[in-house]
Amino acid sequence: MNIKPVRIRNQTHTDCNFCPIRDTALFECVSPSRLSWTQKYRDDQLVVPPKATLFETGSKSKYVYTLFNGLMAMYQTSRSGKRQILKFAFPGDFLGFQTSSEGVALHSVSAISESIVCAFPRDSIKNLFEMQPELALRLASMEARDMSLCQHHQAFRSSKDSYESLAFLLLELFHRTRLQMPHNYDPVKNTIFFPVTQEDIGDAVGLTSVHVNRVMSQFRKLGLIECSRKKLQILGEEKLAEIGVFDKTIITSAPITWY
Repeated sequence: MNIKPVRIRNQTHTDCNFCPIRDTALFECVSPSRLSWTQKYRDDQLVVPPKATLFETGSKSKYVYTLFNGLMAMYQTSRSGKRQILKFAFPGDFLGFQTSSEGVALHSVSAISESIVCAFPRDSIKNLFEMQPELALRLASMEARDMSLCQHHQAFRSSKDSYESLAFLLLELFHRTRLQMPHNYDPVKNTIFFPVTQEDIGDAVGLTSVHVNRVMSQFRKLGLIECSRKKLQILGEEKLAEIGVFDKTIITSAPITWY
C-alpha cells in the first residue's frame, strides 16, 4: 500500500490567537496577550495522511506535537507484530512527550483520518515551561487525566467481556468526539463522524475484527447503535452505558488545575 508521507501544511498556518482547539489543548492556560509569544515556539504545522506514522517506538523525534485536527492512534507493537492501541488521540492532545531515559519514544503514533499536528522543537519545551510554569502544571493535569483513562482500559481489559469493553469504547469515542471535535457531531441525529475501523477497535480492546463485527451486529439488533459510512449513531445510550459500566464524567470532567 502506497501511503503518502508526512508533509508541511501548504495552507497558512493557524494563528494561535484564533486557535479553535485551544480550550482542550496545552495552551489553554495561556492568556490571550501572550499567545503571540508562545507561537514563536511552534516550527510548523504538519499534515499526516491516513495510516501514515508520525513517529515510531524507539525513535528519537526532535519535536513534540499538539494534534490540531483529525484522529490518531497511540500504540505499541508486540514481537509477534500485534498492535495494541493505548489511546485514540483527539484534537488538543499532546503527543510525543513521553520518552525513556534515553530519549526514545515509548509508543508509536499514526493517523486514522488525515490529521494536522503543530510541531514544537523538543529542546525548546524546557525553556517554554520555565518562562510559563503554568504550562507544566497544565501538562501534568492532562497527563494525569489520560493516565486515568488508560489505566481504566488496562485494568478492565482482562476482566470485562467483549460486550462491556466495546460498549465502553464506543461511548468513550462518542463523547470525546462531542467534546474535542464538536464539528463532527450531529446533535439532531446524535451521530458522530467515525473513521475508526473494526481492526482499530479490536486492537484497542483485544479482540479480533470478526469478534468486533459480531458484537457490533448484536448492538444493532438491540437497537443501541447504527454504524455505517464512517458514522456512528447512538440510539440507546443509557443501556449501552449500563452494559459498559460507563460514566461520561471520565471524559467530560475538567482536568485538575493548580493555577
